[in-house]
Amino acid sequence: MSDPEAASTNYSIHVTFEMFSQARCLPIVRATVAQLAATVGWNESEARCITMAVDKALSNVIRHAYHGRADAPIELHCRAGEDQLEIRIRDTGDAPDRSRICAREVDCDRIGGLGTHIIRDVMDAVSYESDNDGNWFTAIKRLRRQA
Repeated sequence: MSDPEAASTNYSIHVTFEMFSQARCLPIVRATVAQLAATVGWNESEARCITMAVDKALSNVIRHAYHGRADAPIELHCRAGEDQLEIRIRDTGDAPDRSRICAREVDCDRIGGLGTHIIRDVMDAVSYESDNDGNWFTAIKRLRRQA
């Protein structure tokens, strides 16, 4: 884990999904992520945004890393703490081309291609790493409590 703050967080809930690269798995993931976000303390609107960011990340793996194949493995690790949610996704497909991540302009008329912009806007920290075990996407969202 590259984020020292995440390493020191005490996570009370850890949910892991092992699934294939099939869009039909996404509703189960969305329901779980929404519930985890609500458990940490985000309101319904914020939980929906977090859920959409995770959905976009998984859709990108299915579409770009696996090129639509439905038989490829994906691991999803969701860890919820008192004031933070960490999402880690592992795939063994093509590594993301860092020069193309968020390459599309937001105000462009072209349809699609905004997933990574949404992810970066919603989440507080986002990273992509590749190693011998595959590609890792990590996203962290911190709860900002009202004083």
